Amino acid sequence: MLKRTLTGIFLLGFLLLMLYLSSFSRFVFDGLVLVFAVLALYEMYSAMKKLNYHPSGIAFIVLGVSIFPLAYFFDYAGLFFAFLLTFLTAFVVYIFNSKKSFTDFIITILICIYPMLMMGLAFVLNNLYGMLPVLFAISAALMCDTVAYYGGSFWGKKKIFPKISPKKTYAGSILGVLGGAIGGLVVYALFEVLSFPAYIVFTFSSVSKYPYLYYIFVGIGMAIASEIGDLAASRIKREVGLKDYGSLMGAHGGVMDRLDSVLFSVAVISIIMFFVF
Repeated sequence: MLKRTLTGIFLLGFLLLMLYLSSFSRFVFDGLVLVFAVLALYEMYSAMKKLNYHPSGIAFIVLGVSIFPLAYFFDYAGLFFAFLLTFLTAFVVYIFNSKKSFTDFIITILICIYPMLMMGLAFVLNNLYGMLPVLFAISAALMCDTVAYYGGSFWGKKKIFPKISPKKTYAGSILGVLGGAIGGLVVYALFEVLSFPAYIVFTFSSVSKYPYLYYIFVGIGMAIASEIGDLAASRIKREVGLKDYGSLMGAHGGVMDRLDSVLFSVAVISIIMFFVF
């Protein structure tokens, strides 16, 4: 637990440094997201290879090269066209490479969506609204995970899905949902009240007299989504036979082990921002 805590503090400090640097250029954060997206894609690719699947590396290269410029210039439409271009590439590879099975093709599309396309939503959010919605999603998901971990370690006894995630308990999950609200309030305090330097365009204070209510209730919603994302990643790891996707983040595992919950919360905040704001 101590090693995990120290690693978490280091990662938090690194993130705050990147946020500060983003106040000079928004592309600092975009670059960080792209690096993490590529690393997450590689981890998923490696996981599928261990299952003896053979997803198309060419398709992943096409997506990795096209996703940011298309999202930057065309927002949500750009993400769609990046995915469409990748889909066509994967289909051509499947048609002309007899060694690729239909399952390989499906796995390729899955990895393009999870994690790459879901990470691409962060580019669009940053482009349209600045970093605040993305930071909200990250904070809610990570605080949910943190509170659920410590709450489950101290008070959790009854398991929810022992076959999928043996350490996930009812107590931890309930506390994790509350952690999502806390994560939202942390972002509100840090970026709207204290005005920590970062690339901020949109704030909930600009659309409501009671912005903290948005942070509380939307944070709860993203926490629920993040727990589903965590279970989804655990299910994949169980199928592959992995404890962690990687070891890049020390006690926290690989990139995907940190992003599994964040991906779902980013998807939720993207839907909310698109239809509400």
